[in-house]
Amino acid sequence: MISGVVVALAMNPFDVISTRLYNQDAKAPLYTGPFDALKKIFLKEGFSGFFKGLSAHYFRIGPHTVLTMLFWEQTKIFTAKYIYREEQ
Repeated sequence: MISGVVVALAMNPFDVISTRLYNQDAKAPLYTGPFDALKKIFLKEGFSGFFKGLSAHYFRIGPHTVLTMLFWEQTKIFTAKYIYREEQ
């Protein structure tokens, strides 16, 4: 779960910028690109503006990270027990 926190903290600013770019009005865009969005978000909302929705991001990525590691470990055990032993 700690790695989920690290991933959420690292990826959330990019997620905020891309979400705002995707959701802006096409006829009257607020941002001209990702660097413009970065600048405007920082000037208007400060550093904390990049971490809006962090808890939602964590609740999505935290369990995903745990389940990925769990399934990876179980797959390694299964392949070591059944697949690689048959080839020898």
